[in-house]
Amino acid sequence: GRPMGPPAMAAPPAWVMQAFAKLPGPAQQRAQALLVRVMKDQYLPALATVPAAWLLVYVPHFVKFGLMLRQRKSEYNNVTPRSEDPDAYGEAAGVIKRAIACHMNGFESFSAFVAAVVLCKIQKAKPMKVAALCFKYLLWRALFTAFYLAGGNRPTAALRSLSWF
Repeated sequence: GRPMGPPAMAAPPAWVMQAFAKLPGPAQQRAQALLVRVMKDQYLPALATVPAAWLLVYVPHFVKFGLMLRQRKSEYNNVTPRSEDPDAYGEAAGVIKRAIACHMNGFESFSAFVAAVVLCKIQKAKPMKVAALCFKYLLWRALFTAFYLAGGNRPTAALRSLSWF
């Protein structure tokens, strides 16, 4: 069986301590307090990626909203915004449609990501490995979002698909 309790705390690497020594006094104290919190709960970096992933879900929504307001500010239907026809926005229609799809895709992957992070903590998976995987997810999700929004041609759309593998 697995040993119960939190994983054993290891001392921070020497490069971390050297970087801390170069910080000004107040920043050094804040960084030290954060390091102590992370050492007490080594899953904190992984858990901190959850709000960042949630924000990434909304990037396409705000891109869409900005484009819609810029194109037809006085005509935007805020009473029933889901009834807006992206084709009514001229050249921006393609980006608006991709932003809507990317936003919905973000919700689809977000719940699985959060479940994976929480299950890793519950199962006491290696916390630094979990954090590394979480940061990789954020990187690839950001690239996926950028490629999705910019993907008005086949090569960019192919990059979007590749970024998800």
